[in-house]
Amino acid sequence: MPINWDPTGRNVYWFEPHQDDGCLFMAQAAAHHVLAERTVHVVLMSNGSTSNVLGELNGATSDSTWWGGFHDPAREGYSSLSKAEFGLARTREWRASWHQLGVPDARLHYGMDLASSADLPDGISTSYASSVMSFWMNRDLDAGLDHPGMYTMWWNDPHSDHAACGQALRALRLADPHFADGRWLTKPENASQAGATAYAVPANLAGEVKLMQKRSAWAYGAWAPANGAFAIGMHSVALPYFDDPVRGDPNYIVRNV
Repeated sequence: MPINWDPTGRNVYWFEPHQDDGCLFMAQAAAHHVLAERTVHVVLMSNGSTSNVLGELNGATSDSTWWGGFHDPAREGYSSLSKAEFGLARTREWRASWHQLGVPDARLHYGMDLASSADLPDGISTSYASSVMSFWMNRDLDAGLDHPGMYTMWWNDPHSDHAACGQALRALRLADPHFADGRWLTKPENASQAGATAYAVPANLAGEVKLMQKRSAWAYGAWAPANGAFAIGMHSVALPYFDDPVRGDPNYIVRNV
């Protein structure tokens, strides 16, 4: 199914704590919005430079899962990565993944519309997340647009960055009717605790959505060091999480505060 790269539907924002969260936990829902010709924007919230995978790629620690041992940068044809270079390499994967989900560069953003993901913070606080979400809401309202939909991770997620994004959107939704269309995605293992339900994709779109979801996951397994591709996503969470989008497993959504 062809994608309309210039949609006219209302804006929908996805606030993504880390570079691979969208593919792992949001891809089906986002792809559905794209195919429904809503104007999907993705806002990356942190720079991604603090992952333990940096040590693995630099040969200091072993990746016992996806790679299966130690890297040797000299043998593999690349130089050790700095923290900043590593974060930017993650962002290249992120952009490639969202392209497969139908979101062009013009609608991929960094925090409060920063120039580079390197300018984002290492971690996420609730107050920072609230400021970012309010920035995009106010930008749309000031432009005379309808209030947008907003999605992020669930507010009780075990990862503090995920939880901070979820808590920020929850507080905004409770306090301001402009945020009434706020929703949360959960990891599969948290779905029951969160009261989440499987995100329902219309039957006529399900095949295309699953294909987009699978291809978005492949972007995190690209290994081409000479081209700045280091399969960081697959190193980072490996199995079982990347099995889910490759299989086409559903996302899980929380609709009520």
